[in-house]
Amino acid sequence: MQSPAEIVVPVQGESIKVARDWVEDVLGRWGQDAYVAKVVVSELLTNVLQHTGSATATVRLVQADKGTVVEVFDSCDVLPVAAPADLMSEGGRGLAMLGALVKEWGAQPVGGGGKAVWALLPDGTA
Repeated sequence: MQSPAEIVVPVQGESIKVARDWVEDVLGRWGQDAYVAKVVVSELLTNVLQHTGSATATVRLVQADKGTVVEVFDSCDVLPVAAPADLMSEGGRGLAMLGALVKEWGAQPVGGGGKAVWALLPDGTA
């Protein structure tokens, strides 16, 4: 089992690509496909950018007993809630998409303020 890996990125649009590339590099070294993990990181960091006001976000990859977990930490205490689908809206479907791609996902407050949003990736993908 690999040690957890993490990167701290500024919360800005360009950082999403930086984090995706980092995920691909780390999971490649772990011998795992990174496609789903890159989609998850893109969605979670986009949510941080659009909804939190955080200056930085931390992306962590962890190999747990159940599989690979992606965690994104930010400084906002508000936990995400998947909104009902609005067919006329251009956004708001990200957490529903996340739920369809991963085995499980959730969010919890972290000590000192902020939250972690995590996703357990499907077997055979990361």
